[in-house]
Amino acid sequence: MSDARLYLPRRGIDVVTVEPDVVLAVIALCGLVFVPVLGTYGALMFLASGCALLVRRLSIQISLCVTYWYVIALPAFCLLSAVWSQYPMITFRFGVQFAATVIIAITIASTTSPRVFGRTLFALYSMAMLASLLFGDVRNDTGAWLGIYGSKNALAGAAATYVVICAAQILDSVASYRYRLSAVLGVMLGLMLLLLAQSASALVIVPPSLFILFSVLILYRMTLLQRVAALVFFGLAAALVIVLMIMFSDTLIAVLLDTTGKDVTLTGRTELWRIALELIAERPFLGMGYQAFWVHGHSPAEALWFTFGIESRGGFNFHNTYLSNAVEVGVLGVFLQCVVLYGAAITTGLWALRTHRAEASLLFVLVMMVVMVSFVEVPVFFQFSLRTVIVICAFVYAVRGLQGDRRAV
Repeated sequence: MSDARLYLPRRGIDVVTVEPDVVLAVIALCGLVFVPVLGTYGALMFLASGCALLVRRLSIQISLCVTYWYVIALPAFCLLSAVWSQYPMITFRFGVQFAATVIIAITIASTTSPRVFGRTLFALYSMAMLASLLFGDVRNDTGAWLGIYGSKNALAGAAATYVVICAAQILDSVASYRYRLSAVLGVMLGLMLLLLAQSASALVIVPPSLFILFSVLILYRMTLLQRVAALVFFGLAAALVIVLMIMFSDTLIAVLLDTTGKDVTLTGRTELWRIALELIAERPFLGMGYQAFWVHGHSPAEALWFTFGIESRGGFNFHNTYLSNAVEVGVLGVFLQCVVLYGAAITTGLWALRTHRAEASLLFVLVMMVVMVSFVEVPVFFQFSLRTVIVICAFVYAVRGLQGDRRAV
């Protein structure tokens, strides 16, 4: 495993030796973090450094693909969908890019430590948030902050992720006080940008994410019997909350709509979901082909762009990961995606509870954030996506961590 190491020679000269794998992984992640600014160049940075990392570790690539076949199965199926896709060349191109993204993510997680991965995210997000504050744009109509992302929702999502990353760094008992103080300042910066972005949905996702993070840390300090009792209590409390939500659903929906400023269709989401279900019924098992629906010239997509006033004819989706992806890759493809997403959630959760490590808790919470957002957005499973890379890396780190625990027993 590659890591950044500090050697102290006998002559009193401090020499910092950085492994090439770490440098390449940092550059790759940097390209994804700054894709909103760099655009194609950010994707090229990710690909170039990622491919260089693959070349350096070429001897282990086959074994990695075999070991993590259940992760590779997802991009393989997406690529295979070019056979029945209505736009085979588009599906093939995006399928290859998605496969490259997944393989690079697996290699990053297999050659660098989870601690380096978490601290790299902290450093890169810190730069992105500072750039958003100092050089970001602002919407003229509402005054919402756009940052370097060009979208208040994108900035708010990144800021919410940054707040959680900073919280995990603060709670890392191994880190120095100076490092943890910088994370405290990061929390303040992230919360400031969250408020400036004026995104209610992102603000809603932060409290439960921090609650999950603190809950895991509390469970660390409990005995096995206490953990079981706590989990049973949380399970019963969650069941009670669900029952109460069902009983008072009308009132809660009215309050939610009033608070977020959305209409009863959730800004058109319910209509999009209805259309998605109709499209899924046409090709339920295999779908229309990976990323073969939102294509210029495809009449159903053109009609939706026109209906919802999307003049750019891009950056639009069905606002639900499972429905949106079922349209493209069918029920079989969604099953493979659920294996990766929920497999990552379960394994990182178990890994966090067993190891008591801050980086394990961080990766668990980051995956859970994606799970929570997945019901109203499409945050993962496409090429050059930072969240996709985080989920894949979290899955691999957790599997490796749990396997290491079993060997130690």
